[in-house]
Amino acid sequence: MNTHPRKRPYHHKNIQPADPAIKAWGEWLPENQKFYDNFRKWLKKGGFSDSTLNTYGVAARQALGFLDKYYWQIDPESDLQRAWEHLQTHPTSPATQDCYRKGLAKLAEYLRFVCRRPAAPKPLPWDRFLGTFPDWLAADVRDFVIHRARAWTADRKDERSCDLLSHLTVPLRWIQAHAEIQGVGDLTPALWDAYLDERLAQGCTPVTVNHDLLELKRWLRFLEDQGRPVCARMLRVERLNEGQNLPKDIPLDQLRLLQAAIRLEAAAEARNKSRTGKMDLAWFLLMLHSGLRTCEVRDLRMADLDFTARQARIQQSKGLKDRVVYLSDASIKALQAYLVVRGPKEALPEQMFIYRHQPLGKFYCWQRLRTISERCGVSASPHQLRHSCATLLLNAGAPVLTVQTILGHKWVDTTLGYARLYDGTVAADYYSAMSEVERRLALPEDRLSHPQSIGQLLALVDALRQGTLNTTQIELVQKLRAGLIALAEQERNMEDVKVPAEINQTSS
Repeated sequence: MNTHPRKRPYHHKNIQPADPAIKAWGEWLPENQKFYDNFRKWLKKGGFSDSTLNTYGVAARQALGFLDKYYWQIDPESDLQRAWEHLQTHPTSPATQDCYRKGLAKLAEYLRFVCRRPAAPKPLPWDRFLGTFPDWLAADVRDFVIHRARAWTADRKDERSCDLLSHLTVPLRWIQAHAEIQGVGDLTPALWDAYLDERLAQGCTPVTVNHDLLELKRWLRFLEDQGRPVCARMLRVERLNEGQNLPKDIPLDQLRLLQAAIRLEAAAEARNKSRTGKMDLAWFLLMLHSGLRTCEVRDLRMADLDFTARQARIQQSKGLKDRVVYLSDASIKALQAYLVVRGPKEALPEQMFIYRHQPLGKFYCWQRLRTISERCGVSASPHQLRHSCATLLLNAGAPVLTVQTILGHKWVDTTLGYARLYDGTVAADYYSAMSEVERRLALPEDRLSHPQSIGQLLALVDALRQGTLNTTQIELVQKLRAGLIALAEQERNMEDVKVPAEINQTSS
Protein backbone atom coordinates (compact mmCIF):
# COMPACT_ATOMS: atom_id res chain seq x y z
CA MET A 1 0.00 0.00 0.00
CA ASN A 2 1.32 3.45 -0.96
CA THR A 3 1.66 5.59 2.20
CA HIS A 4 2.37 8.76 0.16
CA PRO A 5 -0.74 9.44 -1.93
CA ARG A 6 0.86 12.42 -3.69
CA LYS A 7 3.85 10.35 -4.84
CA ARG A 8 3.38 7.75 -7.53
CA PRO A 9 4.85 4.27 -6.96
CA TYR A 10 8.24 3.53 -8.52
CA HIS A 11 8.13 2.36 -12.11
CA HIS A 12 10.79 2.60 -14.78
CA LYS A 13 8.49 4.38 -17.24
CA ASN A 14 7.78 7.15 -14.70
CA ILE A 15 11.46 8.12 -14.51
CA GLN A 16 12.31 11.28 -16.42
CA PRO A 17 15.97 11.00 -17.42
CA ALA A 18 18.16 13.87 -16.40
CA ASP A 19 20.16 13.51 -19.61
CA PRO A 20 18.34 15.29 -22.47
CA ALA A 21 20.12 13.03 -24.98
CA ILE A 22 18.19 10.02 -23.64
CA LYS A 23 14.54 9.76 -24.56
CA ALA A 24 11.97 8.92 -21.89
CA TRP A 25 10.12 5.60 -21.93
CA GLY A 26 6.91 7.19 -23.16
CA GLU A 27 8.66 8.58 -26.25
CA TRP A 28 10.12 5.25 -27.30
CA LEU A 29 9.12 3.32 -30.37
CA PRO A 30 6.44 0.76 -29.39
CA GLU A 31 8.57 -2.06 -30.80
CA ASN A 32 11.46 -1.04 -28.54
CA GLN A 33 9.20 -0.95 -25.49
CA LYS A 34 8.16 -4.56 -26.10
CA PHE A 35 11.77 -5.51 -26.85
CA TYR A 36 12.89 -4.05 -23.51
CA ASP A 37 10.20 -5.94 -21.57
CA ASN A 38 11.24 -9.19 -23.28
CA PHE A 39 14.87 -8.44 -22.44
CA ARG A 40 14.05 -8.25 -18.74
CA LYS A 41 12.06 -11.49 -18.91
CA TRP A 42 15.00 -13.13 -20.68
CA LEU A 43 17.34 -12.03 -17.90
CA LYS A 44 14.98 -13.38 -15.24
CA LYS A 45 14.70 -16.77 -16.93
CA GLY A 46 18.49 -16.86 -17.12
CA GLY A 47 18.75 -16.91 -13.34
CA PHE A 48 19.78 -13.30 -12.64
CA SER A 49 18.82 -11.82 -9.29
CA ASP A 50 16.32 -8.97 -9.05
CA SER A 51 19.00 -6.45 -8.12
CA THR A 52 21.18 -7.43 -11.08
CA LEU A 53 18.15 -7.43 -13.35
CA ASN A 54 17.28 -3.86 -12.33
CA THR A 55 20.86 -2.61 -12.76
CA TYR A 56 21.23 -4.21 -16.18
CA GLY A 57 17.78 -2.88 -17.06
CA VAL A 58 18.86 0.71 -16.33
CA ALA A 59 21.86 0.33 -18.66
CA ALA A 60 19.71 -1.16 -21.42
CA ARG A 61 17.00 1.48 -20.99
CA GLN A 62 19.45 4.34 -21.25
CA ALA A 63 21.15 2.78 -24.28
CA LEU A 64 17.85 2.28 -26.11
CA GLY A 65 16.74 5.81 -25.23
CA PHE A 66 20.05 7.26 -26.40
CA LEU A 67 20.25 5.37 -29.70
CA ASP A 68 16.56 6.00 -30.59
CA LYS A 69 16.29 3.53 -33.48
CA TYR A 70 14.47 0.28 -34.06
CA TYR A 71 16.16 -2.46 -32.07
CA TRP A 72 16.80 -4.58 -35.16
CA GLN A 73 18.77 -1.66 -36.64
CA ILE A 74 21.09 -1.45 -33.62
CA ASP A 75 24.57 -2.83 -34.20
CA PRO A 76 25.60 -4.78 -31.09
CA GLU A 77 29.21 -3.63 -31.43
CA SER A 78 29.45 -0.08 -32.81
CA ASP A 79 26.10 1.34 -31.61
CA LEU A 80 26.39 -0.04 -28.09
CA GLN A 81 29.97 1.19 -27.95
CA ARG A 82 28.67 4.71 -28.62
CA ALA A 83 26.06 4.27 -25.90
CA TRP A 84 28.74 3.06 -23.47
CA GLU A 85 30.96 6.06 -24.20
CA HIS A 86 28.00 8.34 -23.48
CA LEU A 87 27.13 6.58 -20.22
CA GLN A 88 30.71 7.05 -19.06
CA THR A 89 30.10 10.81 -19.02
CA HIS A 90 27.48 10.40 -16.28
CA PRO A 91 28.63 11.19 -12.71
CA THR A 92 28.29 7.62 -11.39
CA SER A 93 30.61 5.51 -9.25
CA PRO A 94 33.10 3.06 -10.81
CA ALA A 95 31.06 0.15 -9.44
CA THR A 96 27.90 1.45 -11.14
CA GLN A 97 29.82 2.03 -14.36
CA ASP A 98 31.03 -1.57 -14.24
CA CYS A 99 27.45 -2.81 -13.80
CA TYR A 100 26.38 -0.69 -16.78
CA ARG A 101 29.16 -2.18 -18.88
CA LYS A 102 28.02 -5.72 -18.01
CA GLY A 103 24.40 -4.77 -18.69
CA LEU A 104 25.28 -3.50 -22.16
CA ALA A 105 27.19 -6.74 -22.81
CA LYS A 106 24.04 -8.73 -21.97
CA LEU A 107 21.99 -6.39 -24.18
CA ALA A 108 24.39 -7.06 -27.06
CA GLU A 109 24.05 -10.79 -26.44
CA TYR A 110 20.26 -10.57 -26.47
CA LEU A 111 20.30 -8.46 -29.66
CA ARG A 112 22.43 -11.07 -31.42
CA PHE A 113 20.09 -13.81 -30.20
CA VAL A 114 16.84 -12.09 -31.24
CA CYS A 115 18.17 -10.80 -34.56
CA ARG A 116 20.05 -14.04 -35.35
CA ARG A 117 23.42 -12.32 -35.62
CA PRO A 118 26.31 -14.55 -34.61
CA ALA A 119 29.04 -12.90 -32.59
CA ALA A 120 32.20 -12.03 -34.46
CA PRO A 121 34.98 -14.51 -33.68
CA LYS A 122 37.62 -13.16 -31.33
CA PRO A 123 41.14 -13.18 -32.77
CA LEU A 124 43.79 -15.11 -30.90
CA PRO A 125 46.05 -12.92 -28.72
CA TRP A 126 49.10 -13.52 -30.87
CA ASP A 127 50.90 -10.41 -29.59
CA ARG A 128 50.62 -11.55 -25.98
CA PHE A 129 52.49 -14.77 -26.78
CA LEU A 130 54.68 -13.76 -29.73
CA GLY A 131 55.22 -10.04 -29.18
CA THR A 132 58.89 -10.35 -28.18
CA PHE A 133 59.82 -12.95 -30.82
CA PRO A 134 61.71 -12.16 -34.03
CA ASP A 135 59.61 -12.33 -37.17
CA TRP A 136 60.94 -15.70 -38.34
CA LEU A 137 60.27 -17.37 -34.98
CA ALA A 138 56.81 -15.85 -34.62
CA ALA A 139 55.90 -17.02 -38.13
CA ASP A 140 57.06 -20.59 -37.41
CA VAL A 141 55.06 -20.78 -34.18
CA ARG A 142 51.97 -19.27 -35.82
CA ASP A 143 52.09 -21.78 -38.72
CA PHE A 144 52.38 -24.69 -36.27
CA VAL A 145 49.43 -23.55 -34.12
CA ILE A 146 47.23 -23.03 -37.21
CA HIS A 147 48.22 -26.51 -38.44
CA ARG A 148 47.34 -28.15 -35.11
CA ALA A 149 44.06 -26.24 -34.79
CA ARG A 150 42.66 -27.93 -37.91
CA ALA A 151 42.18 -31.11 -35.88
CA TRP A 152 40.20 -29.43 -33.08
CA THR A 153 36.49 -28.79 -32.80
CA ALA A 154 35.34 -25.23 -33.53
CA ASP A 155 34.10 -24.49 -30.00
CA ARG A 156 37.41 -25.59 -28.45
CA LYS A 157 39.79 -24.25 -31.09
CA ASP A 158 40.60 -20.93 -29.39
CA GLU A 159 40.94 -22.46 -25.94
CA ARG A 160 43.28 -25.22 -27.07
CA SER A 161 45.29 -22.84 -29.27
CA CYS A 162 45.98 -20.63 -26.25
CA ASP A 163 47.00 -23.67 -24.19
CA LEU A 164 49.39 -24.76 -26.95
CA LEU A 165 50.86 -21.27 -27.27
CA SER A 166 51.39 -21.12 -23.53
CA HIS A 167 53.34 -24.39 -23.32
CA LEU A 168 55.35 -23.75 -26.50
CA THR A 169 56.33 -20.13 -25.99
CA VAL A 170 57.43 -20.38 -22.34
CA PRO A 171 60.65 -22.33 -23.14
CA LEU A 172 61.18 -20.41 -26.39
CA ARG A 173 60.89 -17.09 -24.58
CA TRP A 174 63.41 -18.20 -21.95
CA ILE A 175 65.86 -19.50 -24.58
CA GLN A 176 65.56 -16.31 -26.59
CA ALA A 177 66.37 -14.23 -23.50
CA HIS A 178 69.42 -16.32 -22.53
CA ALA A 179 70.99 -17.22 -25.89
CA GLU A 180 71.46 -15.92 -29.41
CA ILE A 181 69.43 -18.07 -31.78
CA GLN A 182 69.33 -17.38 -35.51
CA GLY A 183 67.26 -20.42 -36.49
CA VAL A 184 65.55 -23.52 -35.16
CA GLY A 185 68.78 -25.47 -35.63
CA ASP A 186 70.28 -23.47 -32.75
CA LEU A 187 67.88 -25.08 -30.25
CA THR A 188 70.06 -27.71 -28.56
CA PRO A 189 69.73 -30.06 -25.56
CA ALA A 190 72.16 -27.84 -23.63
CA LEU A 191 69.74 -24.91 -23.84
CA TRP A 192 66.85 -27.15 -22.84
CA ASP A 193 68.79 -28.48 -19.84
CA ALA A 194 69.53 -24.94 -18.67
CA TYR A 195 65.87 -24.02 -19.00
CA LEU A 196 64.87 -27.22 -17.21
CA ASP A 197 67.17 -26.54 -14.25
CA GLU A 198 65.74 -23.07 -13.72
CA ARG A 199 62.12 -24.21 -14.01
CA LEU A 200 62.64 -27.03 -11.52
CA ALA A 201 64.35 -24.60 -9.14
CA GLN A 202 61.25 -22.40 -9.38
CA GLY A 203 59.12 -25.30 -8.16
CA CYS A 204 57.65 -26.56 -11.45
CA THR A 205 56.63 -30.20 -11.46
CA PRO A 206 57.98 -32.78 -13.93
CA VAL A 207 54.49 -33.00 -15.44
CA THR A 208 54.59 -29.32 -16.43
CA VAL A 209 58.06 -29.33 -17.98
CA ASN A 210 57.34 -32.63 -19.74
CA HIS A 211 54.34 -30.99 -21.39
CA ASP A 212 56.54 -28.10 -22.49
CA LEU A 213 59.06 -30.58 -23.95
CA LEU A 214 56.31 -32.51 -25.73
CA GLU A 215 55.00 -29.42 -27.53
CA LEU A 216 58.51 -28.20 -28.33
CA LYS A 217 59.45 -31.52 -29.97
CA ARG A 218 56.17 -31.60 -31.89
CA TRP A 219 56.94 -28.13 -33.21
CA LEU A 220 60.46 -29.16 -34.23
CA ARG A 221 59.16 -32.27 -36.05
CA PHE A 222 56.63 -30.08 -37.86
CA LEU A 223 59.43 -27.82 -39.09
CA GLU A 224 61.62 -30.82 -39.96
CA ASP A 225 58.83 -32.21 -42.17
CA GLN A 226 58.93 -28.90 -44.04
CA GLY A 227 62.63 -29.33 -44.79
CA ARG A 228 63.96 -27.02 -42.07
CA PRO A 229 67.28 -27.95 -40.43
CA VAL A 230 66.61 -29.16 -36.89
CA CYS A 231 69.03 -30.42 -34.21
CA ALA A 232 68.50 -34.19 -34.25
CA ARG A 233 69.76 -34.53 -30.67
CA MET A 234 66.97 -32.23 -29.50
CA LEU A 235 64.39 -34.68 -30.80
CA ARG A 236 65.91 -37.43 -28.65
CA VAL A 237 65.75 -35.56 -25.34
CA GLU A 238 64.13 -37.79 -22.73
CA ARG A 239 61.28 -36.64 -20.55
CA LEU A 240 61.61 -36.59 -16.78
CA ASN A 241 60.37 -39.47 -14.68
CA GLU A 242 57.03 -38.39 -13.23
CA GLY A 243 56.78 -41.25 -10.77
CA GLN A 244 53.78 -43.48 -10.29
CA ASN A 245 50.42 -41.81 -10.78
CA LEU A 246 48.34 -42.79 -7.78
CA PRO A 247 44.53 -42.81 -8.00
CA LYS A 248 42.97 -39.55 -6.88
CA ASP A 249 39.50 -40.82 -6.04
CA ILE A 250 37.41 -39.09 -3.37
CA PRO A 251 36.66 -41.14 -0.22
CA LEU A 252 33.11 -42.44 0.08
CA ASP A 253 32.26 -40.39 3.16
CA GLN A 254 33.34 -37.20 1.40
CA LEU A 255 31.32 -38.10 -1.69
CA ARG A 256 28.25 -38.47 0.52
CA LEU A 257 28.88 -35.03 2.05
CA LEU A 258 29.26 -33.39 -1.36
CA GLN A 259 26.15 -35.03 -2.76
CA ALA A 260 24.10 -34.09 0.32
CA ALA A 261 25.23 -30.44 0.06
CA ILE A 262 24.27 -30.24 -3.63
CA ARG A 263 20.91 -31.90 -3.03
CA LEU A 264 20.21 -29.42 -0.22
CA GLU A 265 20.83 -26.52 -2.59
CA ALA A 266 18.67 -28.13 -5.28
CA ALA A 267 15.79 -28.27 -2.77
CA ALA A 268 16.13 -24.59 -1.79
CA GLU A 269 13.09 -22.32 -1.98
CA ALA A 270 14.95 -19.53 -3.81
CA ARG A 271 14.35 -20.01 -7.53
CA ASN A 272 17.85 -19.13 -8.74
CA LYS A 273 19.59 -21.17 -6.04
CA SER A 274 17.40 -24.20 -6.71
CA ARG A 275 18.02 -24.03 -10.46
CA THR A 276 21.78 -23.90 -9.96
CA GLY A 277 21.64 -26.74 -7.45
CA LYS A 278 19.65 -28.98 -9.80
CA MET A 279 22.08 -28.30 -12.63
CA ASP A 280 25.08 -28.96 -10.38
CA LEU A 281 23.58 -32.24 -9.19
CA ALA A 282 23.04 -33.39 -12.79
CA TRP A 283 26.61 -32.82 -13.98
CA PHE A 284 28.03 -34.06 -10.66
CA LEU A 285 26.27 -37.43 -11.05
CA LEU A 286 27.22 -37.66 -14.74
CA MET A 287 30.88 -37.34 -13.82
CA LEU A 288 30.62 -39.66 -10.80
CA HIS A 289 28.39 -42.37 -12.28
CA SER A 290 29.29 -42.21 -16.00
CA GLY A 291 32.87 -40.91 -15.88
CA LEU A 292 32.42 -37.80 -18.03
CA ARG A 293 35.25 -35.30 -18.37
CA THR A 294 34.67 -31.63 -17.63
CA CYS A 295 34.87 -30.74 -21.32
CA GLU A 296 32.35 -33.49 -22.11
CA VAL A 297 29.92 -32.06 -19.55
CA ARG A 298 30.26 -28.63 -21.15
CA ASP A 299 29.81 -29.99 -24.70
CA LEU A 300 26.91 -32.35 -23.94
CA ARG A 301 23.85 -31.47 -26.01
CA MET A 302 20.22 -32.27 -25.39
CA ALA A 303 20.09 -34.34 -28.57
CA ASP A 304 22.87 -36.56 -27.21
CA LEU A 305 20.69 -37.86 -24.37
CA ASP A 306 18.49 -40.91 -24.81
CA PHE A 307 16.51 -41.53 -21.64
CA THR A 308 14.69 -44.51 -23.17
CA ALA A 309 17.95 -46.34 -23.91
CA ARG A 310 19.47 -44.93 -20.70
CA GLN A 311 22.58 -43.69 -22.44
CA ALA A 312 24.31 -40.55 -23.72
CA ARG A 313 26.50 -40.11 -26.77
CA ILE A 314 29.78 -38.26 -26.23
CA GLN A 315 30.83 -36.74 -29.54
CA GLN A 316 34.33 -35.72 -30.59
CA SER A 317 35.79 -35.88 -27.12
CA LYS A 318 39.50 -36.15 -26.33
CA GLY A 319 41.28 -37.21 -29.49
CA LEU A 320 38.12 -36.51 -31.53
CA LYS A 321 36.71 -39.89 -30.47
CA ASP A 322 33.02 -40.69 -29.98
CA ARG A 323 31.71 -43.08 -27.36
CA VAL A 324 28.50 -44.05 -25.58
CA VAL A 325 28.13 -43.85 -21.80
CA TYR A 326 25.31 -45.28 -19.74
CA LEU A 327 23.09 -43.34 -17.36
CA SER A 328 22.23 -44.45 -13.84
CA ASP A 329 18.76 -44.04 -12.34
CA ALA A 330 20.01 -41.20 -10.15
CA SER A 331 21.56 -39.41 -13.16
CA ILE A 332 18.37 -39.69 -15.20
CA LYS A 333 16.27 -38.39 -12.32
CA ALA A 334 18.63 -35.43 -11.79
CA LEU A 335 18.73 -34.60 -15.52
CA GLN A 336 14.95 -34.65 -15.80
CA ALA A 337 14.61 -32.42 -12.73
CA TYR A 338 17.06 -29.94 -14.27
CA LEU A 339 15.25 -29.93 -17.62
CA VAL A 340 12.13 -28.63 -15.87
CA VAL A 341 13.96 -25.46 -14.77
CA ARG A 342 16.49 -25.20 -17.63
CA GLY A 343 14.38 -22.82 -19.68
CA PRO A 344 12.78 -22.83 -23.12
CA LYS A 345 14.80 -24.86 -25.59
CA GLU A 346 14.23 -22.44 -28.46
CA ALA A 347 15.60 -19.48 -26.47
CA LEU A 348 18.86 -21.12 -25.33
CA PRO A 349 21.96 -22.70 -26.90
CA GLU A 350 21.84 -26.38 -27.76
CA GLN A 351 24.21 -27.37 -24.96
CA MET A 352 22.56 -29.21 -22.08
CA PHE A 353 24.04 -27.18 -19.24
CA ILE A 354 23.38 -23.44 -19.42
CA TYR A 355 24.37 -20.75 -16.95
CA ARG A 356 22.98 -17.27 -17.59
CA HIS A 357 22.11 -18.02 -21.23
CA GLN A 358 25.58 -19.36 -22.03
CA PRO A 359 27.17 -22.83 -22.04
CA LEU A 360 29.28 -23.55 -18.98
CA GLY A 361 32.66 -21.86 -19.00
CA LYS A 362 35.98 -23.66 -18.74
CA PHE A 363 36.25 -23.24 -14.98
CA TYR A 364 32.59 -23.40 -13.94
CA CYS A 365 32.58 -26.99 -12.65
CA TRP A 366 35.91 -26.52 -10.91
CA GLN A 367 34.83 -23.33 -9.16
CA ARG A 368 31.44 -24.68 -8.12
CA LEU A 369 32.88 -27.92 -6.74
CA ARG A 370 35.55 -25.97 -4.87
CA THR A 371 32.87 -23.78 -3.28
CA ILE A 372 30.79 -26.81 -2.27
CA SER A 373 33.87 -28.66 -1.01
CA GLU A 374 34.92 -25.74 1.20
CA ARG A 375 31.40 -25.64 2.59
CA CYS A 376 31.66 -29.34 3.48
CA GLY A 377 35.20 -29.11 4.81
CA VAL A 378 36.67 -31.44 2.16
CA SER A 379 38.93 -31.09 -0.87
CA ALA A 380 37.68 -32.27 -4.27
CA SER A 381 38.05 -31.43 -7.95
CA PRO A 382 35.91 -32.43 -10.97
CA HIS A 383 38.60 -34.71 -12.39
CA GLN A 384 38.67 -36.65 -9.12
CA LEU A 385 35.06 -37.61 -9.84
CA ARG A 386 36.31 -39.58 -12.85
CA HIS A 387 38.83 -41.35 -10.64
CA SER A 388 36.04 -42.11 -8.18
CA CYS A 389 33.87 -43.47 -11.00
CA ALA A 390 36.62 -45.89 -12.03
CA THR A 391 37.25 -46.92 -8.43
CA LEU A 392 33.57 -47.48 -7.63
CA LEU A 393 32.92 -49.50 -10.80
CA LEU A 394 35.99 -51.67 -10.40
CA ASN A 395 35.25 -52.45 -6.74
CA ALA A 396 31.62 -53.22 -7.60
CA GLY A 397 32.83 -56.03 -9.85
CA ALA A 398 32.94 -54.34 -13.28
CA PRO A 399 35.72 -55.79 -15.50
CA VAL A 400 38.59 -53.41 -16.10
CA LEU A 401 37.98 -53.46 -19.88
CA THR A 402 34.40 -52.32 -19.27
CA VAL A 403 35.65 -49.46 -17.10
CA GLN A 404 38.18 -48.56 -19.80
CA THR A 405 35.42 -48.34 -22.41
CA ILE A 406 33.17 -46.22 -20.20
CA LEU A 407 35.94 -43.74 -19.41
CA GLY A 408 37.11 -43.57 -23.03
CA HIS A 409 40.74 -44.52 -22.33
CA LYS A 410 42.96 -45.70 -25.15
CA TRP A 411 45.22 -47.77 -22.89
CA VAL A 412 44.14 -50.05 -20.06
CA ASP A 413 47.13 -48.86 -17.99
CA THR A 414 45.52 -45.41 -17.88
CA THR A 415 42.36 -46.93 -16.45
CA LEU A 416 44.34 -48.87 -13.85
CA GLY A 417 46.00 -45.60 -12.85
CA TYR A 418 42.55 -44.12 -12.17
CA ALA A 419 41.14 -46.92 -10.06
CA ARG A 420 42.00 -48.03 -6.53
CA LEU A 421 41.02 -51.37 -5.09
CA TYR A 422 39.34 -51.25 -1.70
CA ASP A 423 40.69 -53.51 1.04
CA GLY A 424 37.44 -55.44 0.99
CA THR A 425 37.79 -56.14 -2.74
CA VAL A 426 41.37 -57.30 -2.33
CA ALA A 427 40.33 -59.52 0.57
CA ALA A 428 37.45 -60.99 -1.41
CA ASP A 429 39.70 -61.76 -4.38
CA TYR A 430 42.25 -63.32 -2.05
CA TYR A 431 39.65 -65.48 -0.31
CA SER A 432 38.22 -66.54 -3.65
CA ALA A 433 41.63 -67.53 -5.04
CA MET A 434 42.85 -69.12 -1.82
CA SER A 435 39.73 -71.28 -1.54
CA GLU A 436 40.63 -72.77 -4.91
CA VAL A 437 44.20 -73.33 -3.71
CA GLU A 438 42.96 -75.07 -0.57
CA ARG A 439 40.56 -77.20 -2.57
CA ARG A 440 43.38 -78.44 -4.79
CA LEU A 441 45.70 -79.16 -1.83
CA ALA A 442 43.06 -80.80 0.38
CA LEU A 443 42.85 -84.57 0.78
CA PRO A 444 39.65 -86.28 -0.44
CA GLU A 445 38.33 -86.84 3.10
CA ASP A 446 39.00 -83.15 4.00
CA ARG A 447 36.84 -81.98 1.09
CA LEU A 448 33.85 -83.73 2.61
CA SER A 449 34.36 -82.87 6.27
CA HIS A 450 34.97 -79.09 6.19
CA PRO A 451 32.16 -76.64 5.46
CA GLN A 452 32.65 -74.13 2.68
CA SER A 453 34.42 -70.88 3.64
CA ILE A 454 33.49 -67.38 2.53
CA GLY A 455 36.26 -67.53 -0.05
CA GLN A 456 34.78 -70.70 -1.53
CA LEU A 457 31.36 -69.10 -1.62
CA LEU A 458 32.82 -66.08 -3.39
CA ALA A 459 34.44 -68.37 -5.92
CA LEU A 460 31.06 -69.98 -6.59
CA VAL A 461 29.45 -66.56 -6.98
CA ASP A 462 32.16 -65.44 -9.41
CA ALA A 463 31.67 -68.61 -11.41
CA LEU A 464 27.94 -67.93 -11.51
CA ARG A 465 28.58 -64.44 -12.87
CA GLN A 466 30.31 -65.90 -15.91
CA GLY A 467 27.06 -67.40 -17.15
CA THR A 468 24.21 -65.83 -19.09
CA LEU A 469 22.02 -63.95 -16.62
CA ASN A 470 19.16 -61.50 -16.99
CA THR A 471 19.10 -58.10 -15.30
CA THR A 472 17.35 -59.31 -12.14
CA GLN A 473 19.73 -62.26 -11.75
CA ILE A 474 22.76 -60.00 -12.21
CA GLU A 475 21.48 -57.67 -9.48
CA LEU A 476 20.93 -60.61 -7.13
CA VAL A 477 24.43 -61.96 -7.76
CA GLN A 478 25.92 -58.50 -7.15
CA LYS A 479 24.03 -58.21 -3.84
CA LEU A 480 25.13 -61.71 -2.83
CA ARG A 481 28.77 -60.90 -3.58
CA ALA A 482 28.58 -57.57 -1.70
CA GLY A 483 27.04 -59.37 1.28
CA LEU A 484 29.79 -61.96 1.34
CA ILE A 485 32.46 -59.25 1.16
CA ALA A 486 30.81 -57.41 4.06
CA LEU A 487 30.67 -60.66 6.02
CA ALA A 488 34.36 -61.23 5.36
CA GLU A 489 35.13 -57.73 6.57
CA GLN A 490 33.09 -58.33 9.71
CA GLU A 491 34.92 -61.56 10.49
CA ARG A 492 38.27 -59.86 9.95
CA ASN A 493 37.31 -57.02 12.32
CA MET A 494 36.23 -59.55 14.93
CA GLU A 495 39.59 -61.28 14.63
CA ASP A 496 41.36 -57.92 15.09
CA VAL A 497 39.40 -57.36 18.31
CA LYS A 498 39.95 -60.92 19.56
CA VAL A 499 43.75 -60.88 19.16
CA PRO A 500 44.42 -57.95 21.58
CA ALA A 501 42.09 -59.60 24.13
CA GLU A 502 44.12 -62.81 23.97
CA ILE A 503 47.35 -60.84 24.35
CA ASN A 504 46.01 -59.13 27.48
CA GLN A 505 45.03 -62.48 29.01
CA THR A 506 48.48 -63.88 28.29
CA SER A 507 50.29 -60.91 29.83
CA SER A 508 48.10 -61.01 32.95
